[in-house]
Amino acid sequence: MTVRDAARRFAPLVVHHRRRYALAAIFLVVSAVAEIIGIFVLSDVLDMALSSDSWQTFAATAAAWLALTLVGAVTDYFGQLRAIAASEDVVRNLRNHLFAWVQRLHPRLHRSYGLGDLVNRHLSDLEAIEHLTGSGLMQLLIATLSTVGLVTAAFIMSWQVAVVAVIAIPVMWLISRSFATAQTRATRLERAANSNIGVAVHEGLAGHETAVAYNQQSCEHARVAGFGQDWLRARIFQSRVEVGFGSVMSVGQVLLTLIIAVMGVWQIRQGHLSVGGLVALTGYLGYLYPKMQEIADLRLSVSSAVVSAERVAELLDLPPSDTDQADAISPSVSPHSTLSLRGVGYGYGPESLLDNASLDVRPGELTALVGPSGSGKSTLAGLLVRFDTPQRGSILLDGTDIRTMTAASVREHVTLLPQQTTIKAGTVADNIAYAQPGATESQVVAAAVAADADDFIRALPLGYATVLDEEGLALSGGQRQRIALARAILRDTPILVLDEPTSGLDTATAARVVEALRRLAVDRTVLVITHDPRLAAAADNVVELRGRRLVHVRTPRHAAPGSMRMRLDVAPRHVVRSLTT
Repeated sequence: MTVRDAARRFAPLVVHHRRRYALAAIFLVVSAVAEIIGIFVLSDVLDMALSSDSWQTFAATAAAWLALTLVGAVTDYFGQLRAIAASEDVVRNLRNHLFAWVQRLHPRLHRSYGLGDLVNRHLSDLEAIEHLTGSGLMQLLIATLSTVGLVTAAFIMSWQVAVVAVIAIPVMWLISRSFATAQTRATRLERAANSNIGVAVHEGLAGHETAVAYNQQSCEHARVAGFGQDWLRARIFQSRVEVGFGSVMSVGQVLLTLIIAVMGVWQIRQGHLSVGGLVALTGYLGYLYPKMQEIADLRLSVSSAVVSAERVAELLDLPPSDTDQADAISPSVSPHSTLSLRGVGYGYGPESLLDNASLDVRPGELTALVGPSGSGKSTLAGLLVRFDTPQRGSILLDGTDIRTMTAASVREHVTLLPQQTTIKAGTVADNIAYAQPGATESQVVAAAVAADADDFIRALPLGYATVLDEEGLALSGGQRQRIALARAILRDTPILVLDEPTSGLDTATAARVVEALRRLAVDRTVLVITHDPRLAAAADNVVELRGRRLVHVRTPRHAAPGSMRMRLDVAPRHVVRSLTT
């Protein structure tokens, strides 16, 4: 991606802030003009101090110079504030845009990038893009206008000296261009290493308990340290480019200043330039070279920003997991809904996970889906909530193909309890109410009771007001699972798809959760994905995912309630094997 490509790609996200940037630019231009005129006036002040006999004239000129200096300082202050406010707002909007898009991507893509890498792309990369399309462009404009003004003023003072200064401009630009290529390569290495550190730290902290249990702390430390070493090498390479560029530019400025000083003295001796004029000319050049270096530095920073633009564009170019049809419908939620699969086929690349799979999940029944690990059960659950759409066949909700419905409407009918439990930073009540932000306290408590979570929640220091940290690491796995189950119950949709809802629960707790699910199934459509024989035994129907197809086995109804072993004993042998795989 070139600078032009990056600017064209992201400029539309910045353009509605153009008035704020324009106002900041006006302030900064006024400041630059005041500085240029101020140097002219300073020349008169010095000449008057050396030759004028009128104190009043000198004082008036000096006052004008001070006034111009004050105007320059004040306008620069307001210009900088306006520019910062605009740039920070742009970063905020860019982050909102990127985050909203990433939320539409398939969860599988989130895992493939790693959370640490995605976080970095939402932070420093967006700041670099804003610099490329907003504040950096404005700085380039101001620096260019200032350079033109300073060169013009220098020509007015002494065209011979100004010519030397102008010759240096293309030379400095060529130098910056050569360094920019190396800067792009160095920044790409640094960004990649930084993302790897983020991923490694996140995984190491999230899996700290496992690392300690397996005595693998040193391995996790070595992994982070290894990526840190890669980052260190990239940063040293990047610093060599930046420091080397600065050193070359500094030497060039010293040589030019020396040449200009010699020429200025020669001009004075020839009577073509006054002392005040030489001081003013030196002042112009003193302002000119930093502006020229700023332009050159911007060339390097823009090269770095292109790398960030590539990383963010990579995410924005990913297709969303599912998009609504132009004429998608949003049917009203029915209290009793039937979920049906008709000849569903789906797979990743050449690997087929489902082939001609058919199933009816009816209200008032608890259906258990069993099968070996990796057979595609969780993939099927994702299809039911439109994370993806079937490649063949159809999924029907009350007879309506969910392809013709909006994804949001499908999820208003179907609640998925993912296999991976999610606990957010906040109170226990907030975590349960996440499913229904407007839920009352009594509704939250009722959901917790149904999930057999009320007792342990009330035993916490502040009960439902207890604040949990991110991922709820202070809770046991079973407690986290029951809070997640309560959240799913509170959502109160007609269809519940629960992926391993009894995972991590002891026998007594699992039995109470199974009874709660049985009560829920009275007026809902409930599909549970499970390896738990206790849960499968309590189901009205057991369906096995075998050989990429769904094989239906009706659990005998003559078994006594709660007689889980009896139900399993009369089930086909291959179903029992699936439950224990």
